[in-house]
Amino acid sequence: MLVEPTNDLDIETLTELEDLLDAWPGSMTVVSHDRYFLERVTDHVVALLGDAKLAYLPGGVEQYLDRVRGTREASLPALQGPAPAGPASASGLDTAGGRVARKELQRLERQISRLGDREATLTTQMAEHASDYEKLTALGADLRAAQAEKADLEERWLTVAEGLEPGGAA
Repeated sequence: MLVEPTNDLDIETLTELEDLLDAWPGSMTVVSHDRYFLERVTDHVVALLGDAKLAYLPGGVEQYLDRVRGTREASLPALQGPAPAGPASASGLDTAGGRVARKELQRLERQISRLGDREATLTTQMAEHASDYEKLTALGADLRAAQAEKADLEERWLTVAEGLEPGGAA
């Protein structure tokens, strides 16, 4: 169980913790007021809504905020008339599936960024070892592997992003 794990962490440590938890194979309970952190590392959100009961919120923190706003608005006198009608989500972005897809996009973006950094490092190392054929060959193989993995991740990113578009599969 993690209770307010993001308190007093610098950005680099926070990013490492997020990456670690994102890849965590088991179950864990996280209690936090850090909305971004919760959206980033959790698959399921459960909340206390003030009625002494736990509520599963497949829409995540945003669903919690909508419910709290709805409760607050219901307790206020209606002075402005009814709220304008309209679809809550024309594109499916507010659904649990959309939330999972957005989380997957963020994970893929971080991996693509890391591989871009790896490519830059390997390119620099290749320039430094231009006269060492064996080292150059090994670095070239590593660079090609990183580029291939990055291309695969970019293709996966496009597939997930298409599912988030209006009329997409999400």
